[in-house]
Amino acid sequence: MDRDSLIPIGRFAKLTDLSPRLLRRLDERGLLSPVLVDPDTRYRYYDVRQTRAAGLIHLGRQLGLTMDQMADLIAASEQGDLRRHLQRHRDDVARKLAQQSRLLHLLDQELEREEPLMTYEIALKDVPATLVMSAPGSVPRTHPHDPWTLERAIRRTGAKAMVHMARHGAEPEAHPVILYDVDMEHDDEISFDVCFPVARRLPKGPGVRCRELPAARVAFTTFQGPYDTIWNAYVELHAWLADNGHAAAGPVRELGVVTDEDTDDPRQWITELACPLKT
Repeated sequence: MDRDSLIPIGRFAKLTDLSPRLLRRLDERGLLSPVLVDPDTRYRYYDVRQTRAAGLIHLGRQLGLTMDQMADLIAASEQGDLRRHLQRHRDDVARKLAQQSRLLHLLDQELEREEPLMTYEIALKDVPATLVMSAPGSVPRTHPHDPWTLERAIRRTGAKAMVHMARHGAEPEAHPVILYDVDMEHDDEISFDVCFPVARRLPKGPGVRCRELPAARVAFTTFQGPYDTIWNAYVELHAWLADNGHAAAGPVRELGVVTDEDTDDPRQWITELACPLKT
């Protein structure tokens, strides 16, 4: 091979914006090896045609890829699949950005709270019996809690009750009450019932039935904002019950006082959490 037609490592580094030290690491990983290494001086030489692979590596560094990911990038290029590979990486970056955006939103949400962070005011009240159309559902329990998977399941379950009510010429009297079985012994799932208040008793249907939520004295608190951190309010509510010598008499009742049906601004959503108490 004519050494005069090759590019020494120093000039190749300047040409590709890859440092000599990085070029040596790339050689060790088998990603970009010199075409010639002088047996006496160990000096490295590259071919001008290697600048394309070097360009891909430079792009990979700009994209924050690991060495293994850069290897995949080069392989995709060699297989004519570079665009699809970059699209997959773009989708992955978009997911991570969405996660970071959610974290930023959670921080803003807590910092905007008027009361001290991670505290909720809890009080007692009596609630009357309510006739409801009820549809049960469940989702796998995840750690950490995923409120959006739960919300989608609630909407699907609630839609069944809405269809059944419509078939019988009825409409809900108010926002639904969601009953939660928060028994932590059932580690594999979260069970719930979507309950729409109705004015009259309706016949039961597949997966739906009419029943009465009994009157109860409840400990309750309100949560304002999207559902990302509503679990913290549940934790505080149950801690308050333990601190004050109360025991739950049934599932927690969650009521959307202000929901996405009222405003598109999640910061304005208001949810009431009420736990019936044993007397």
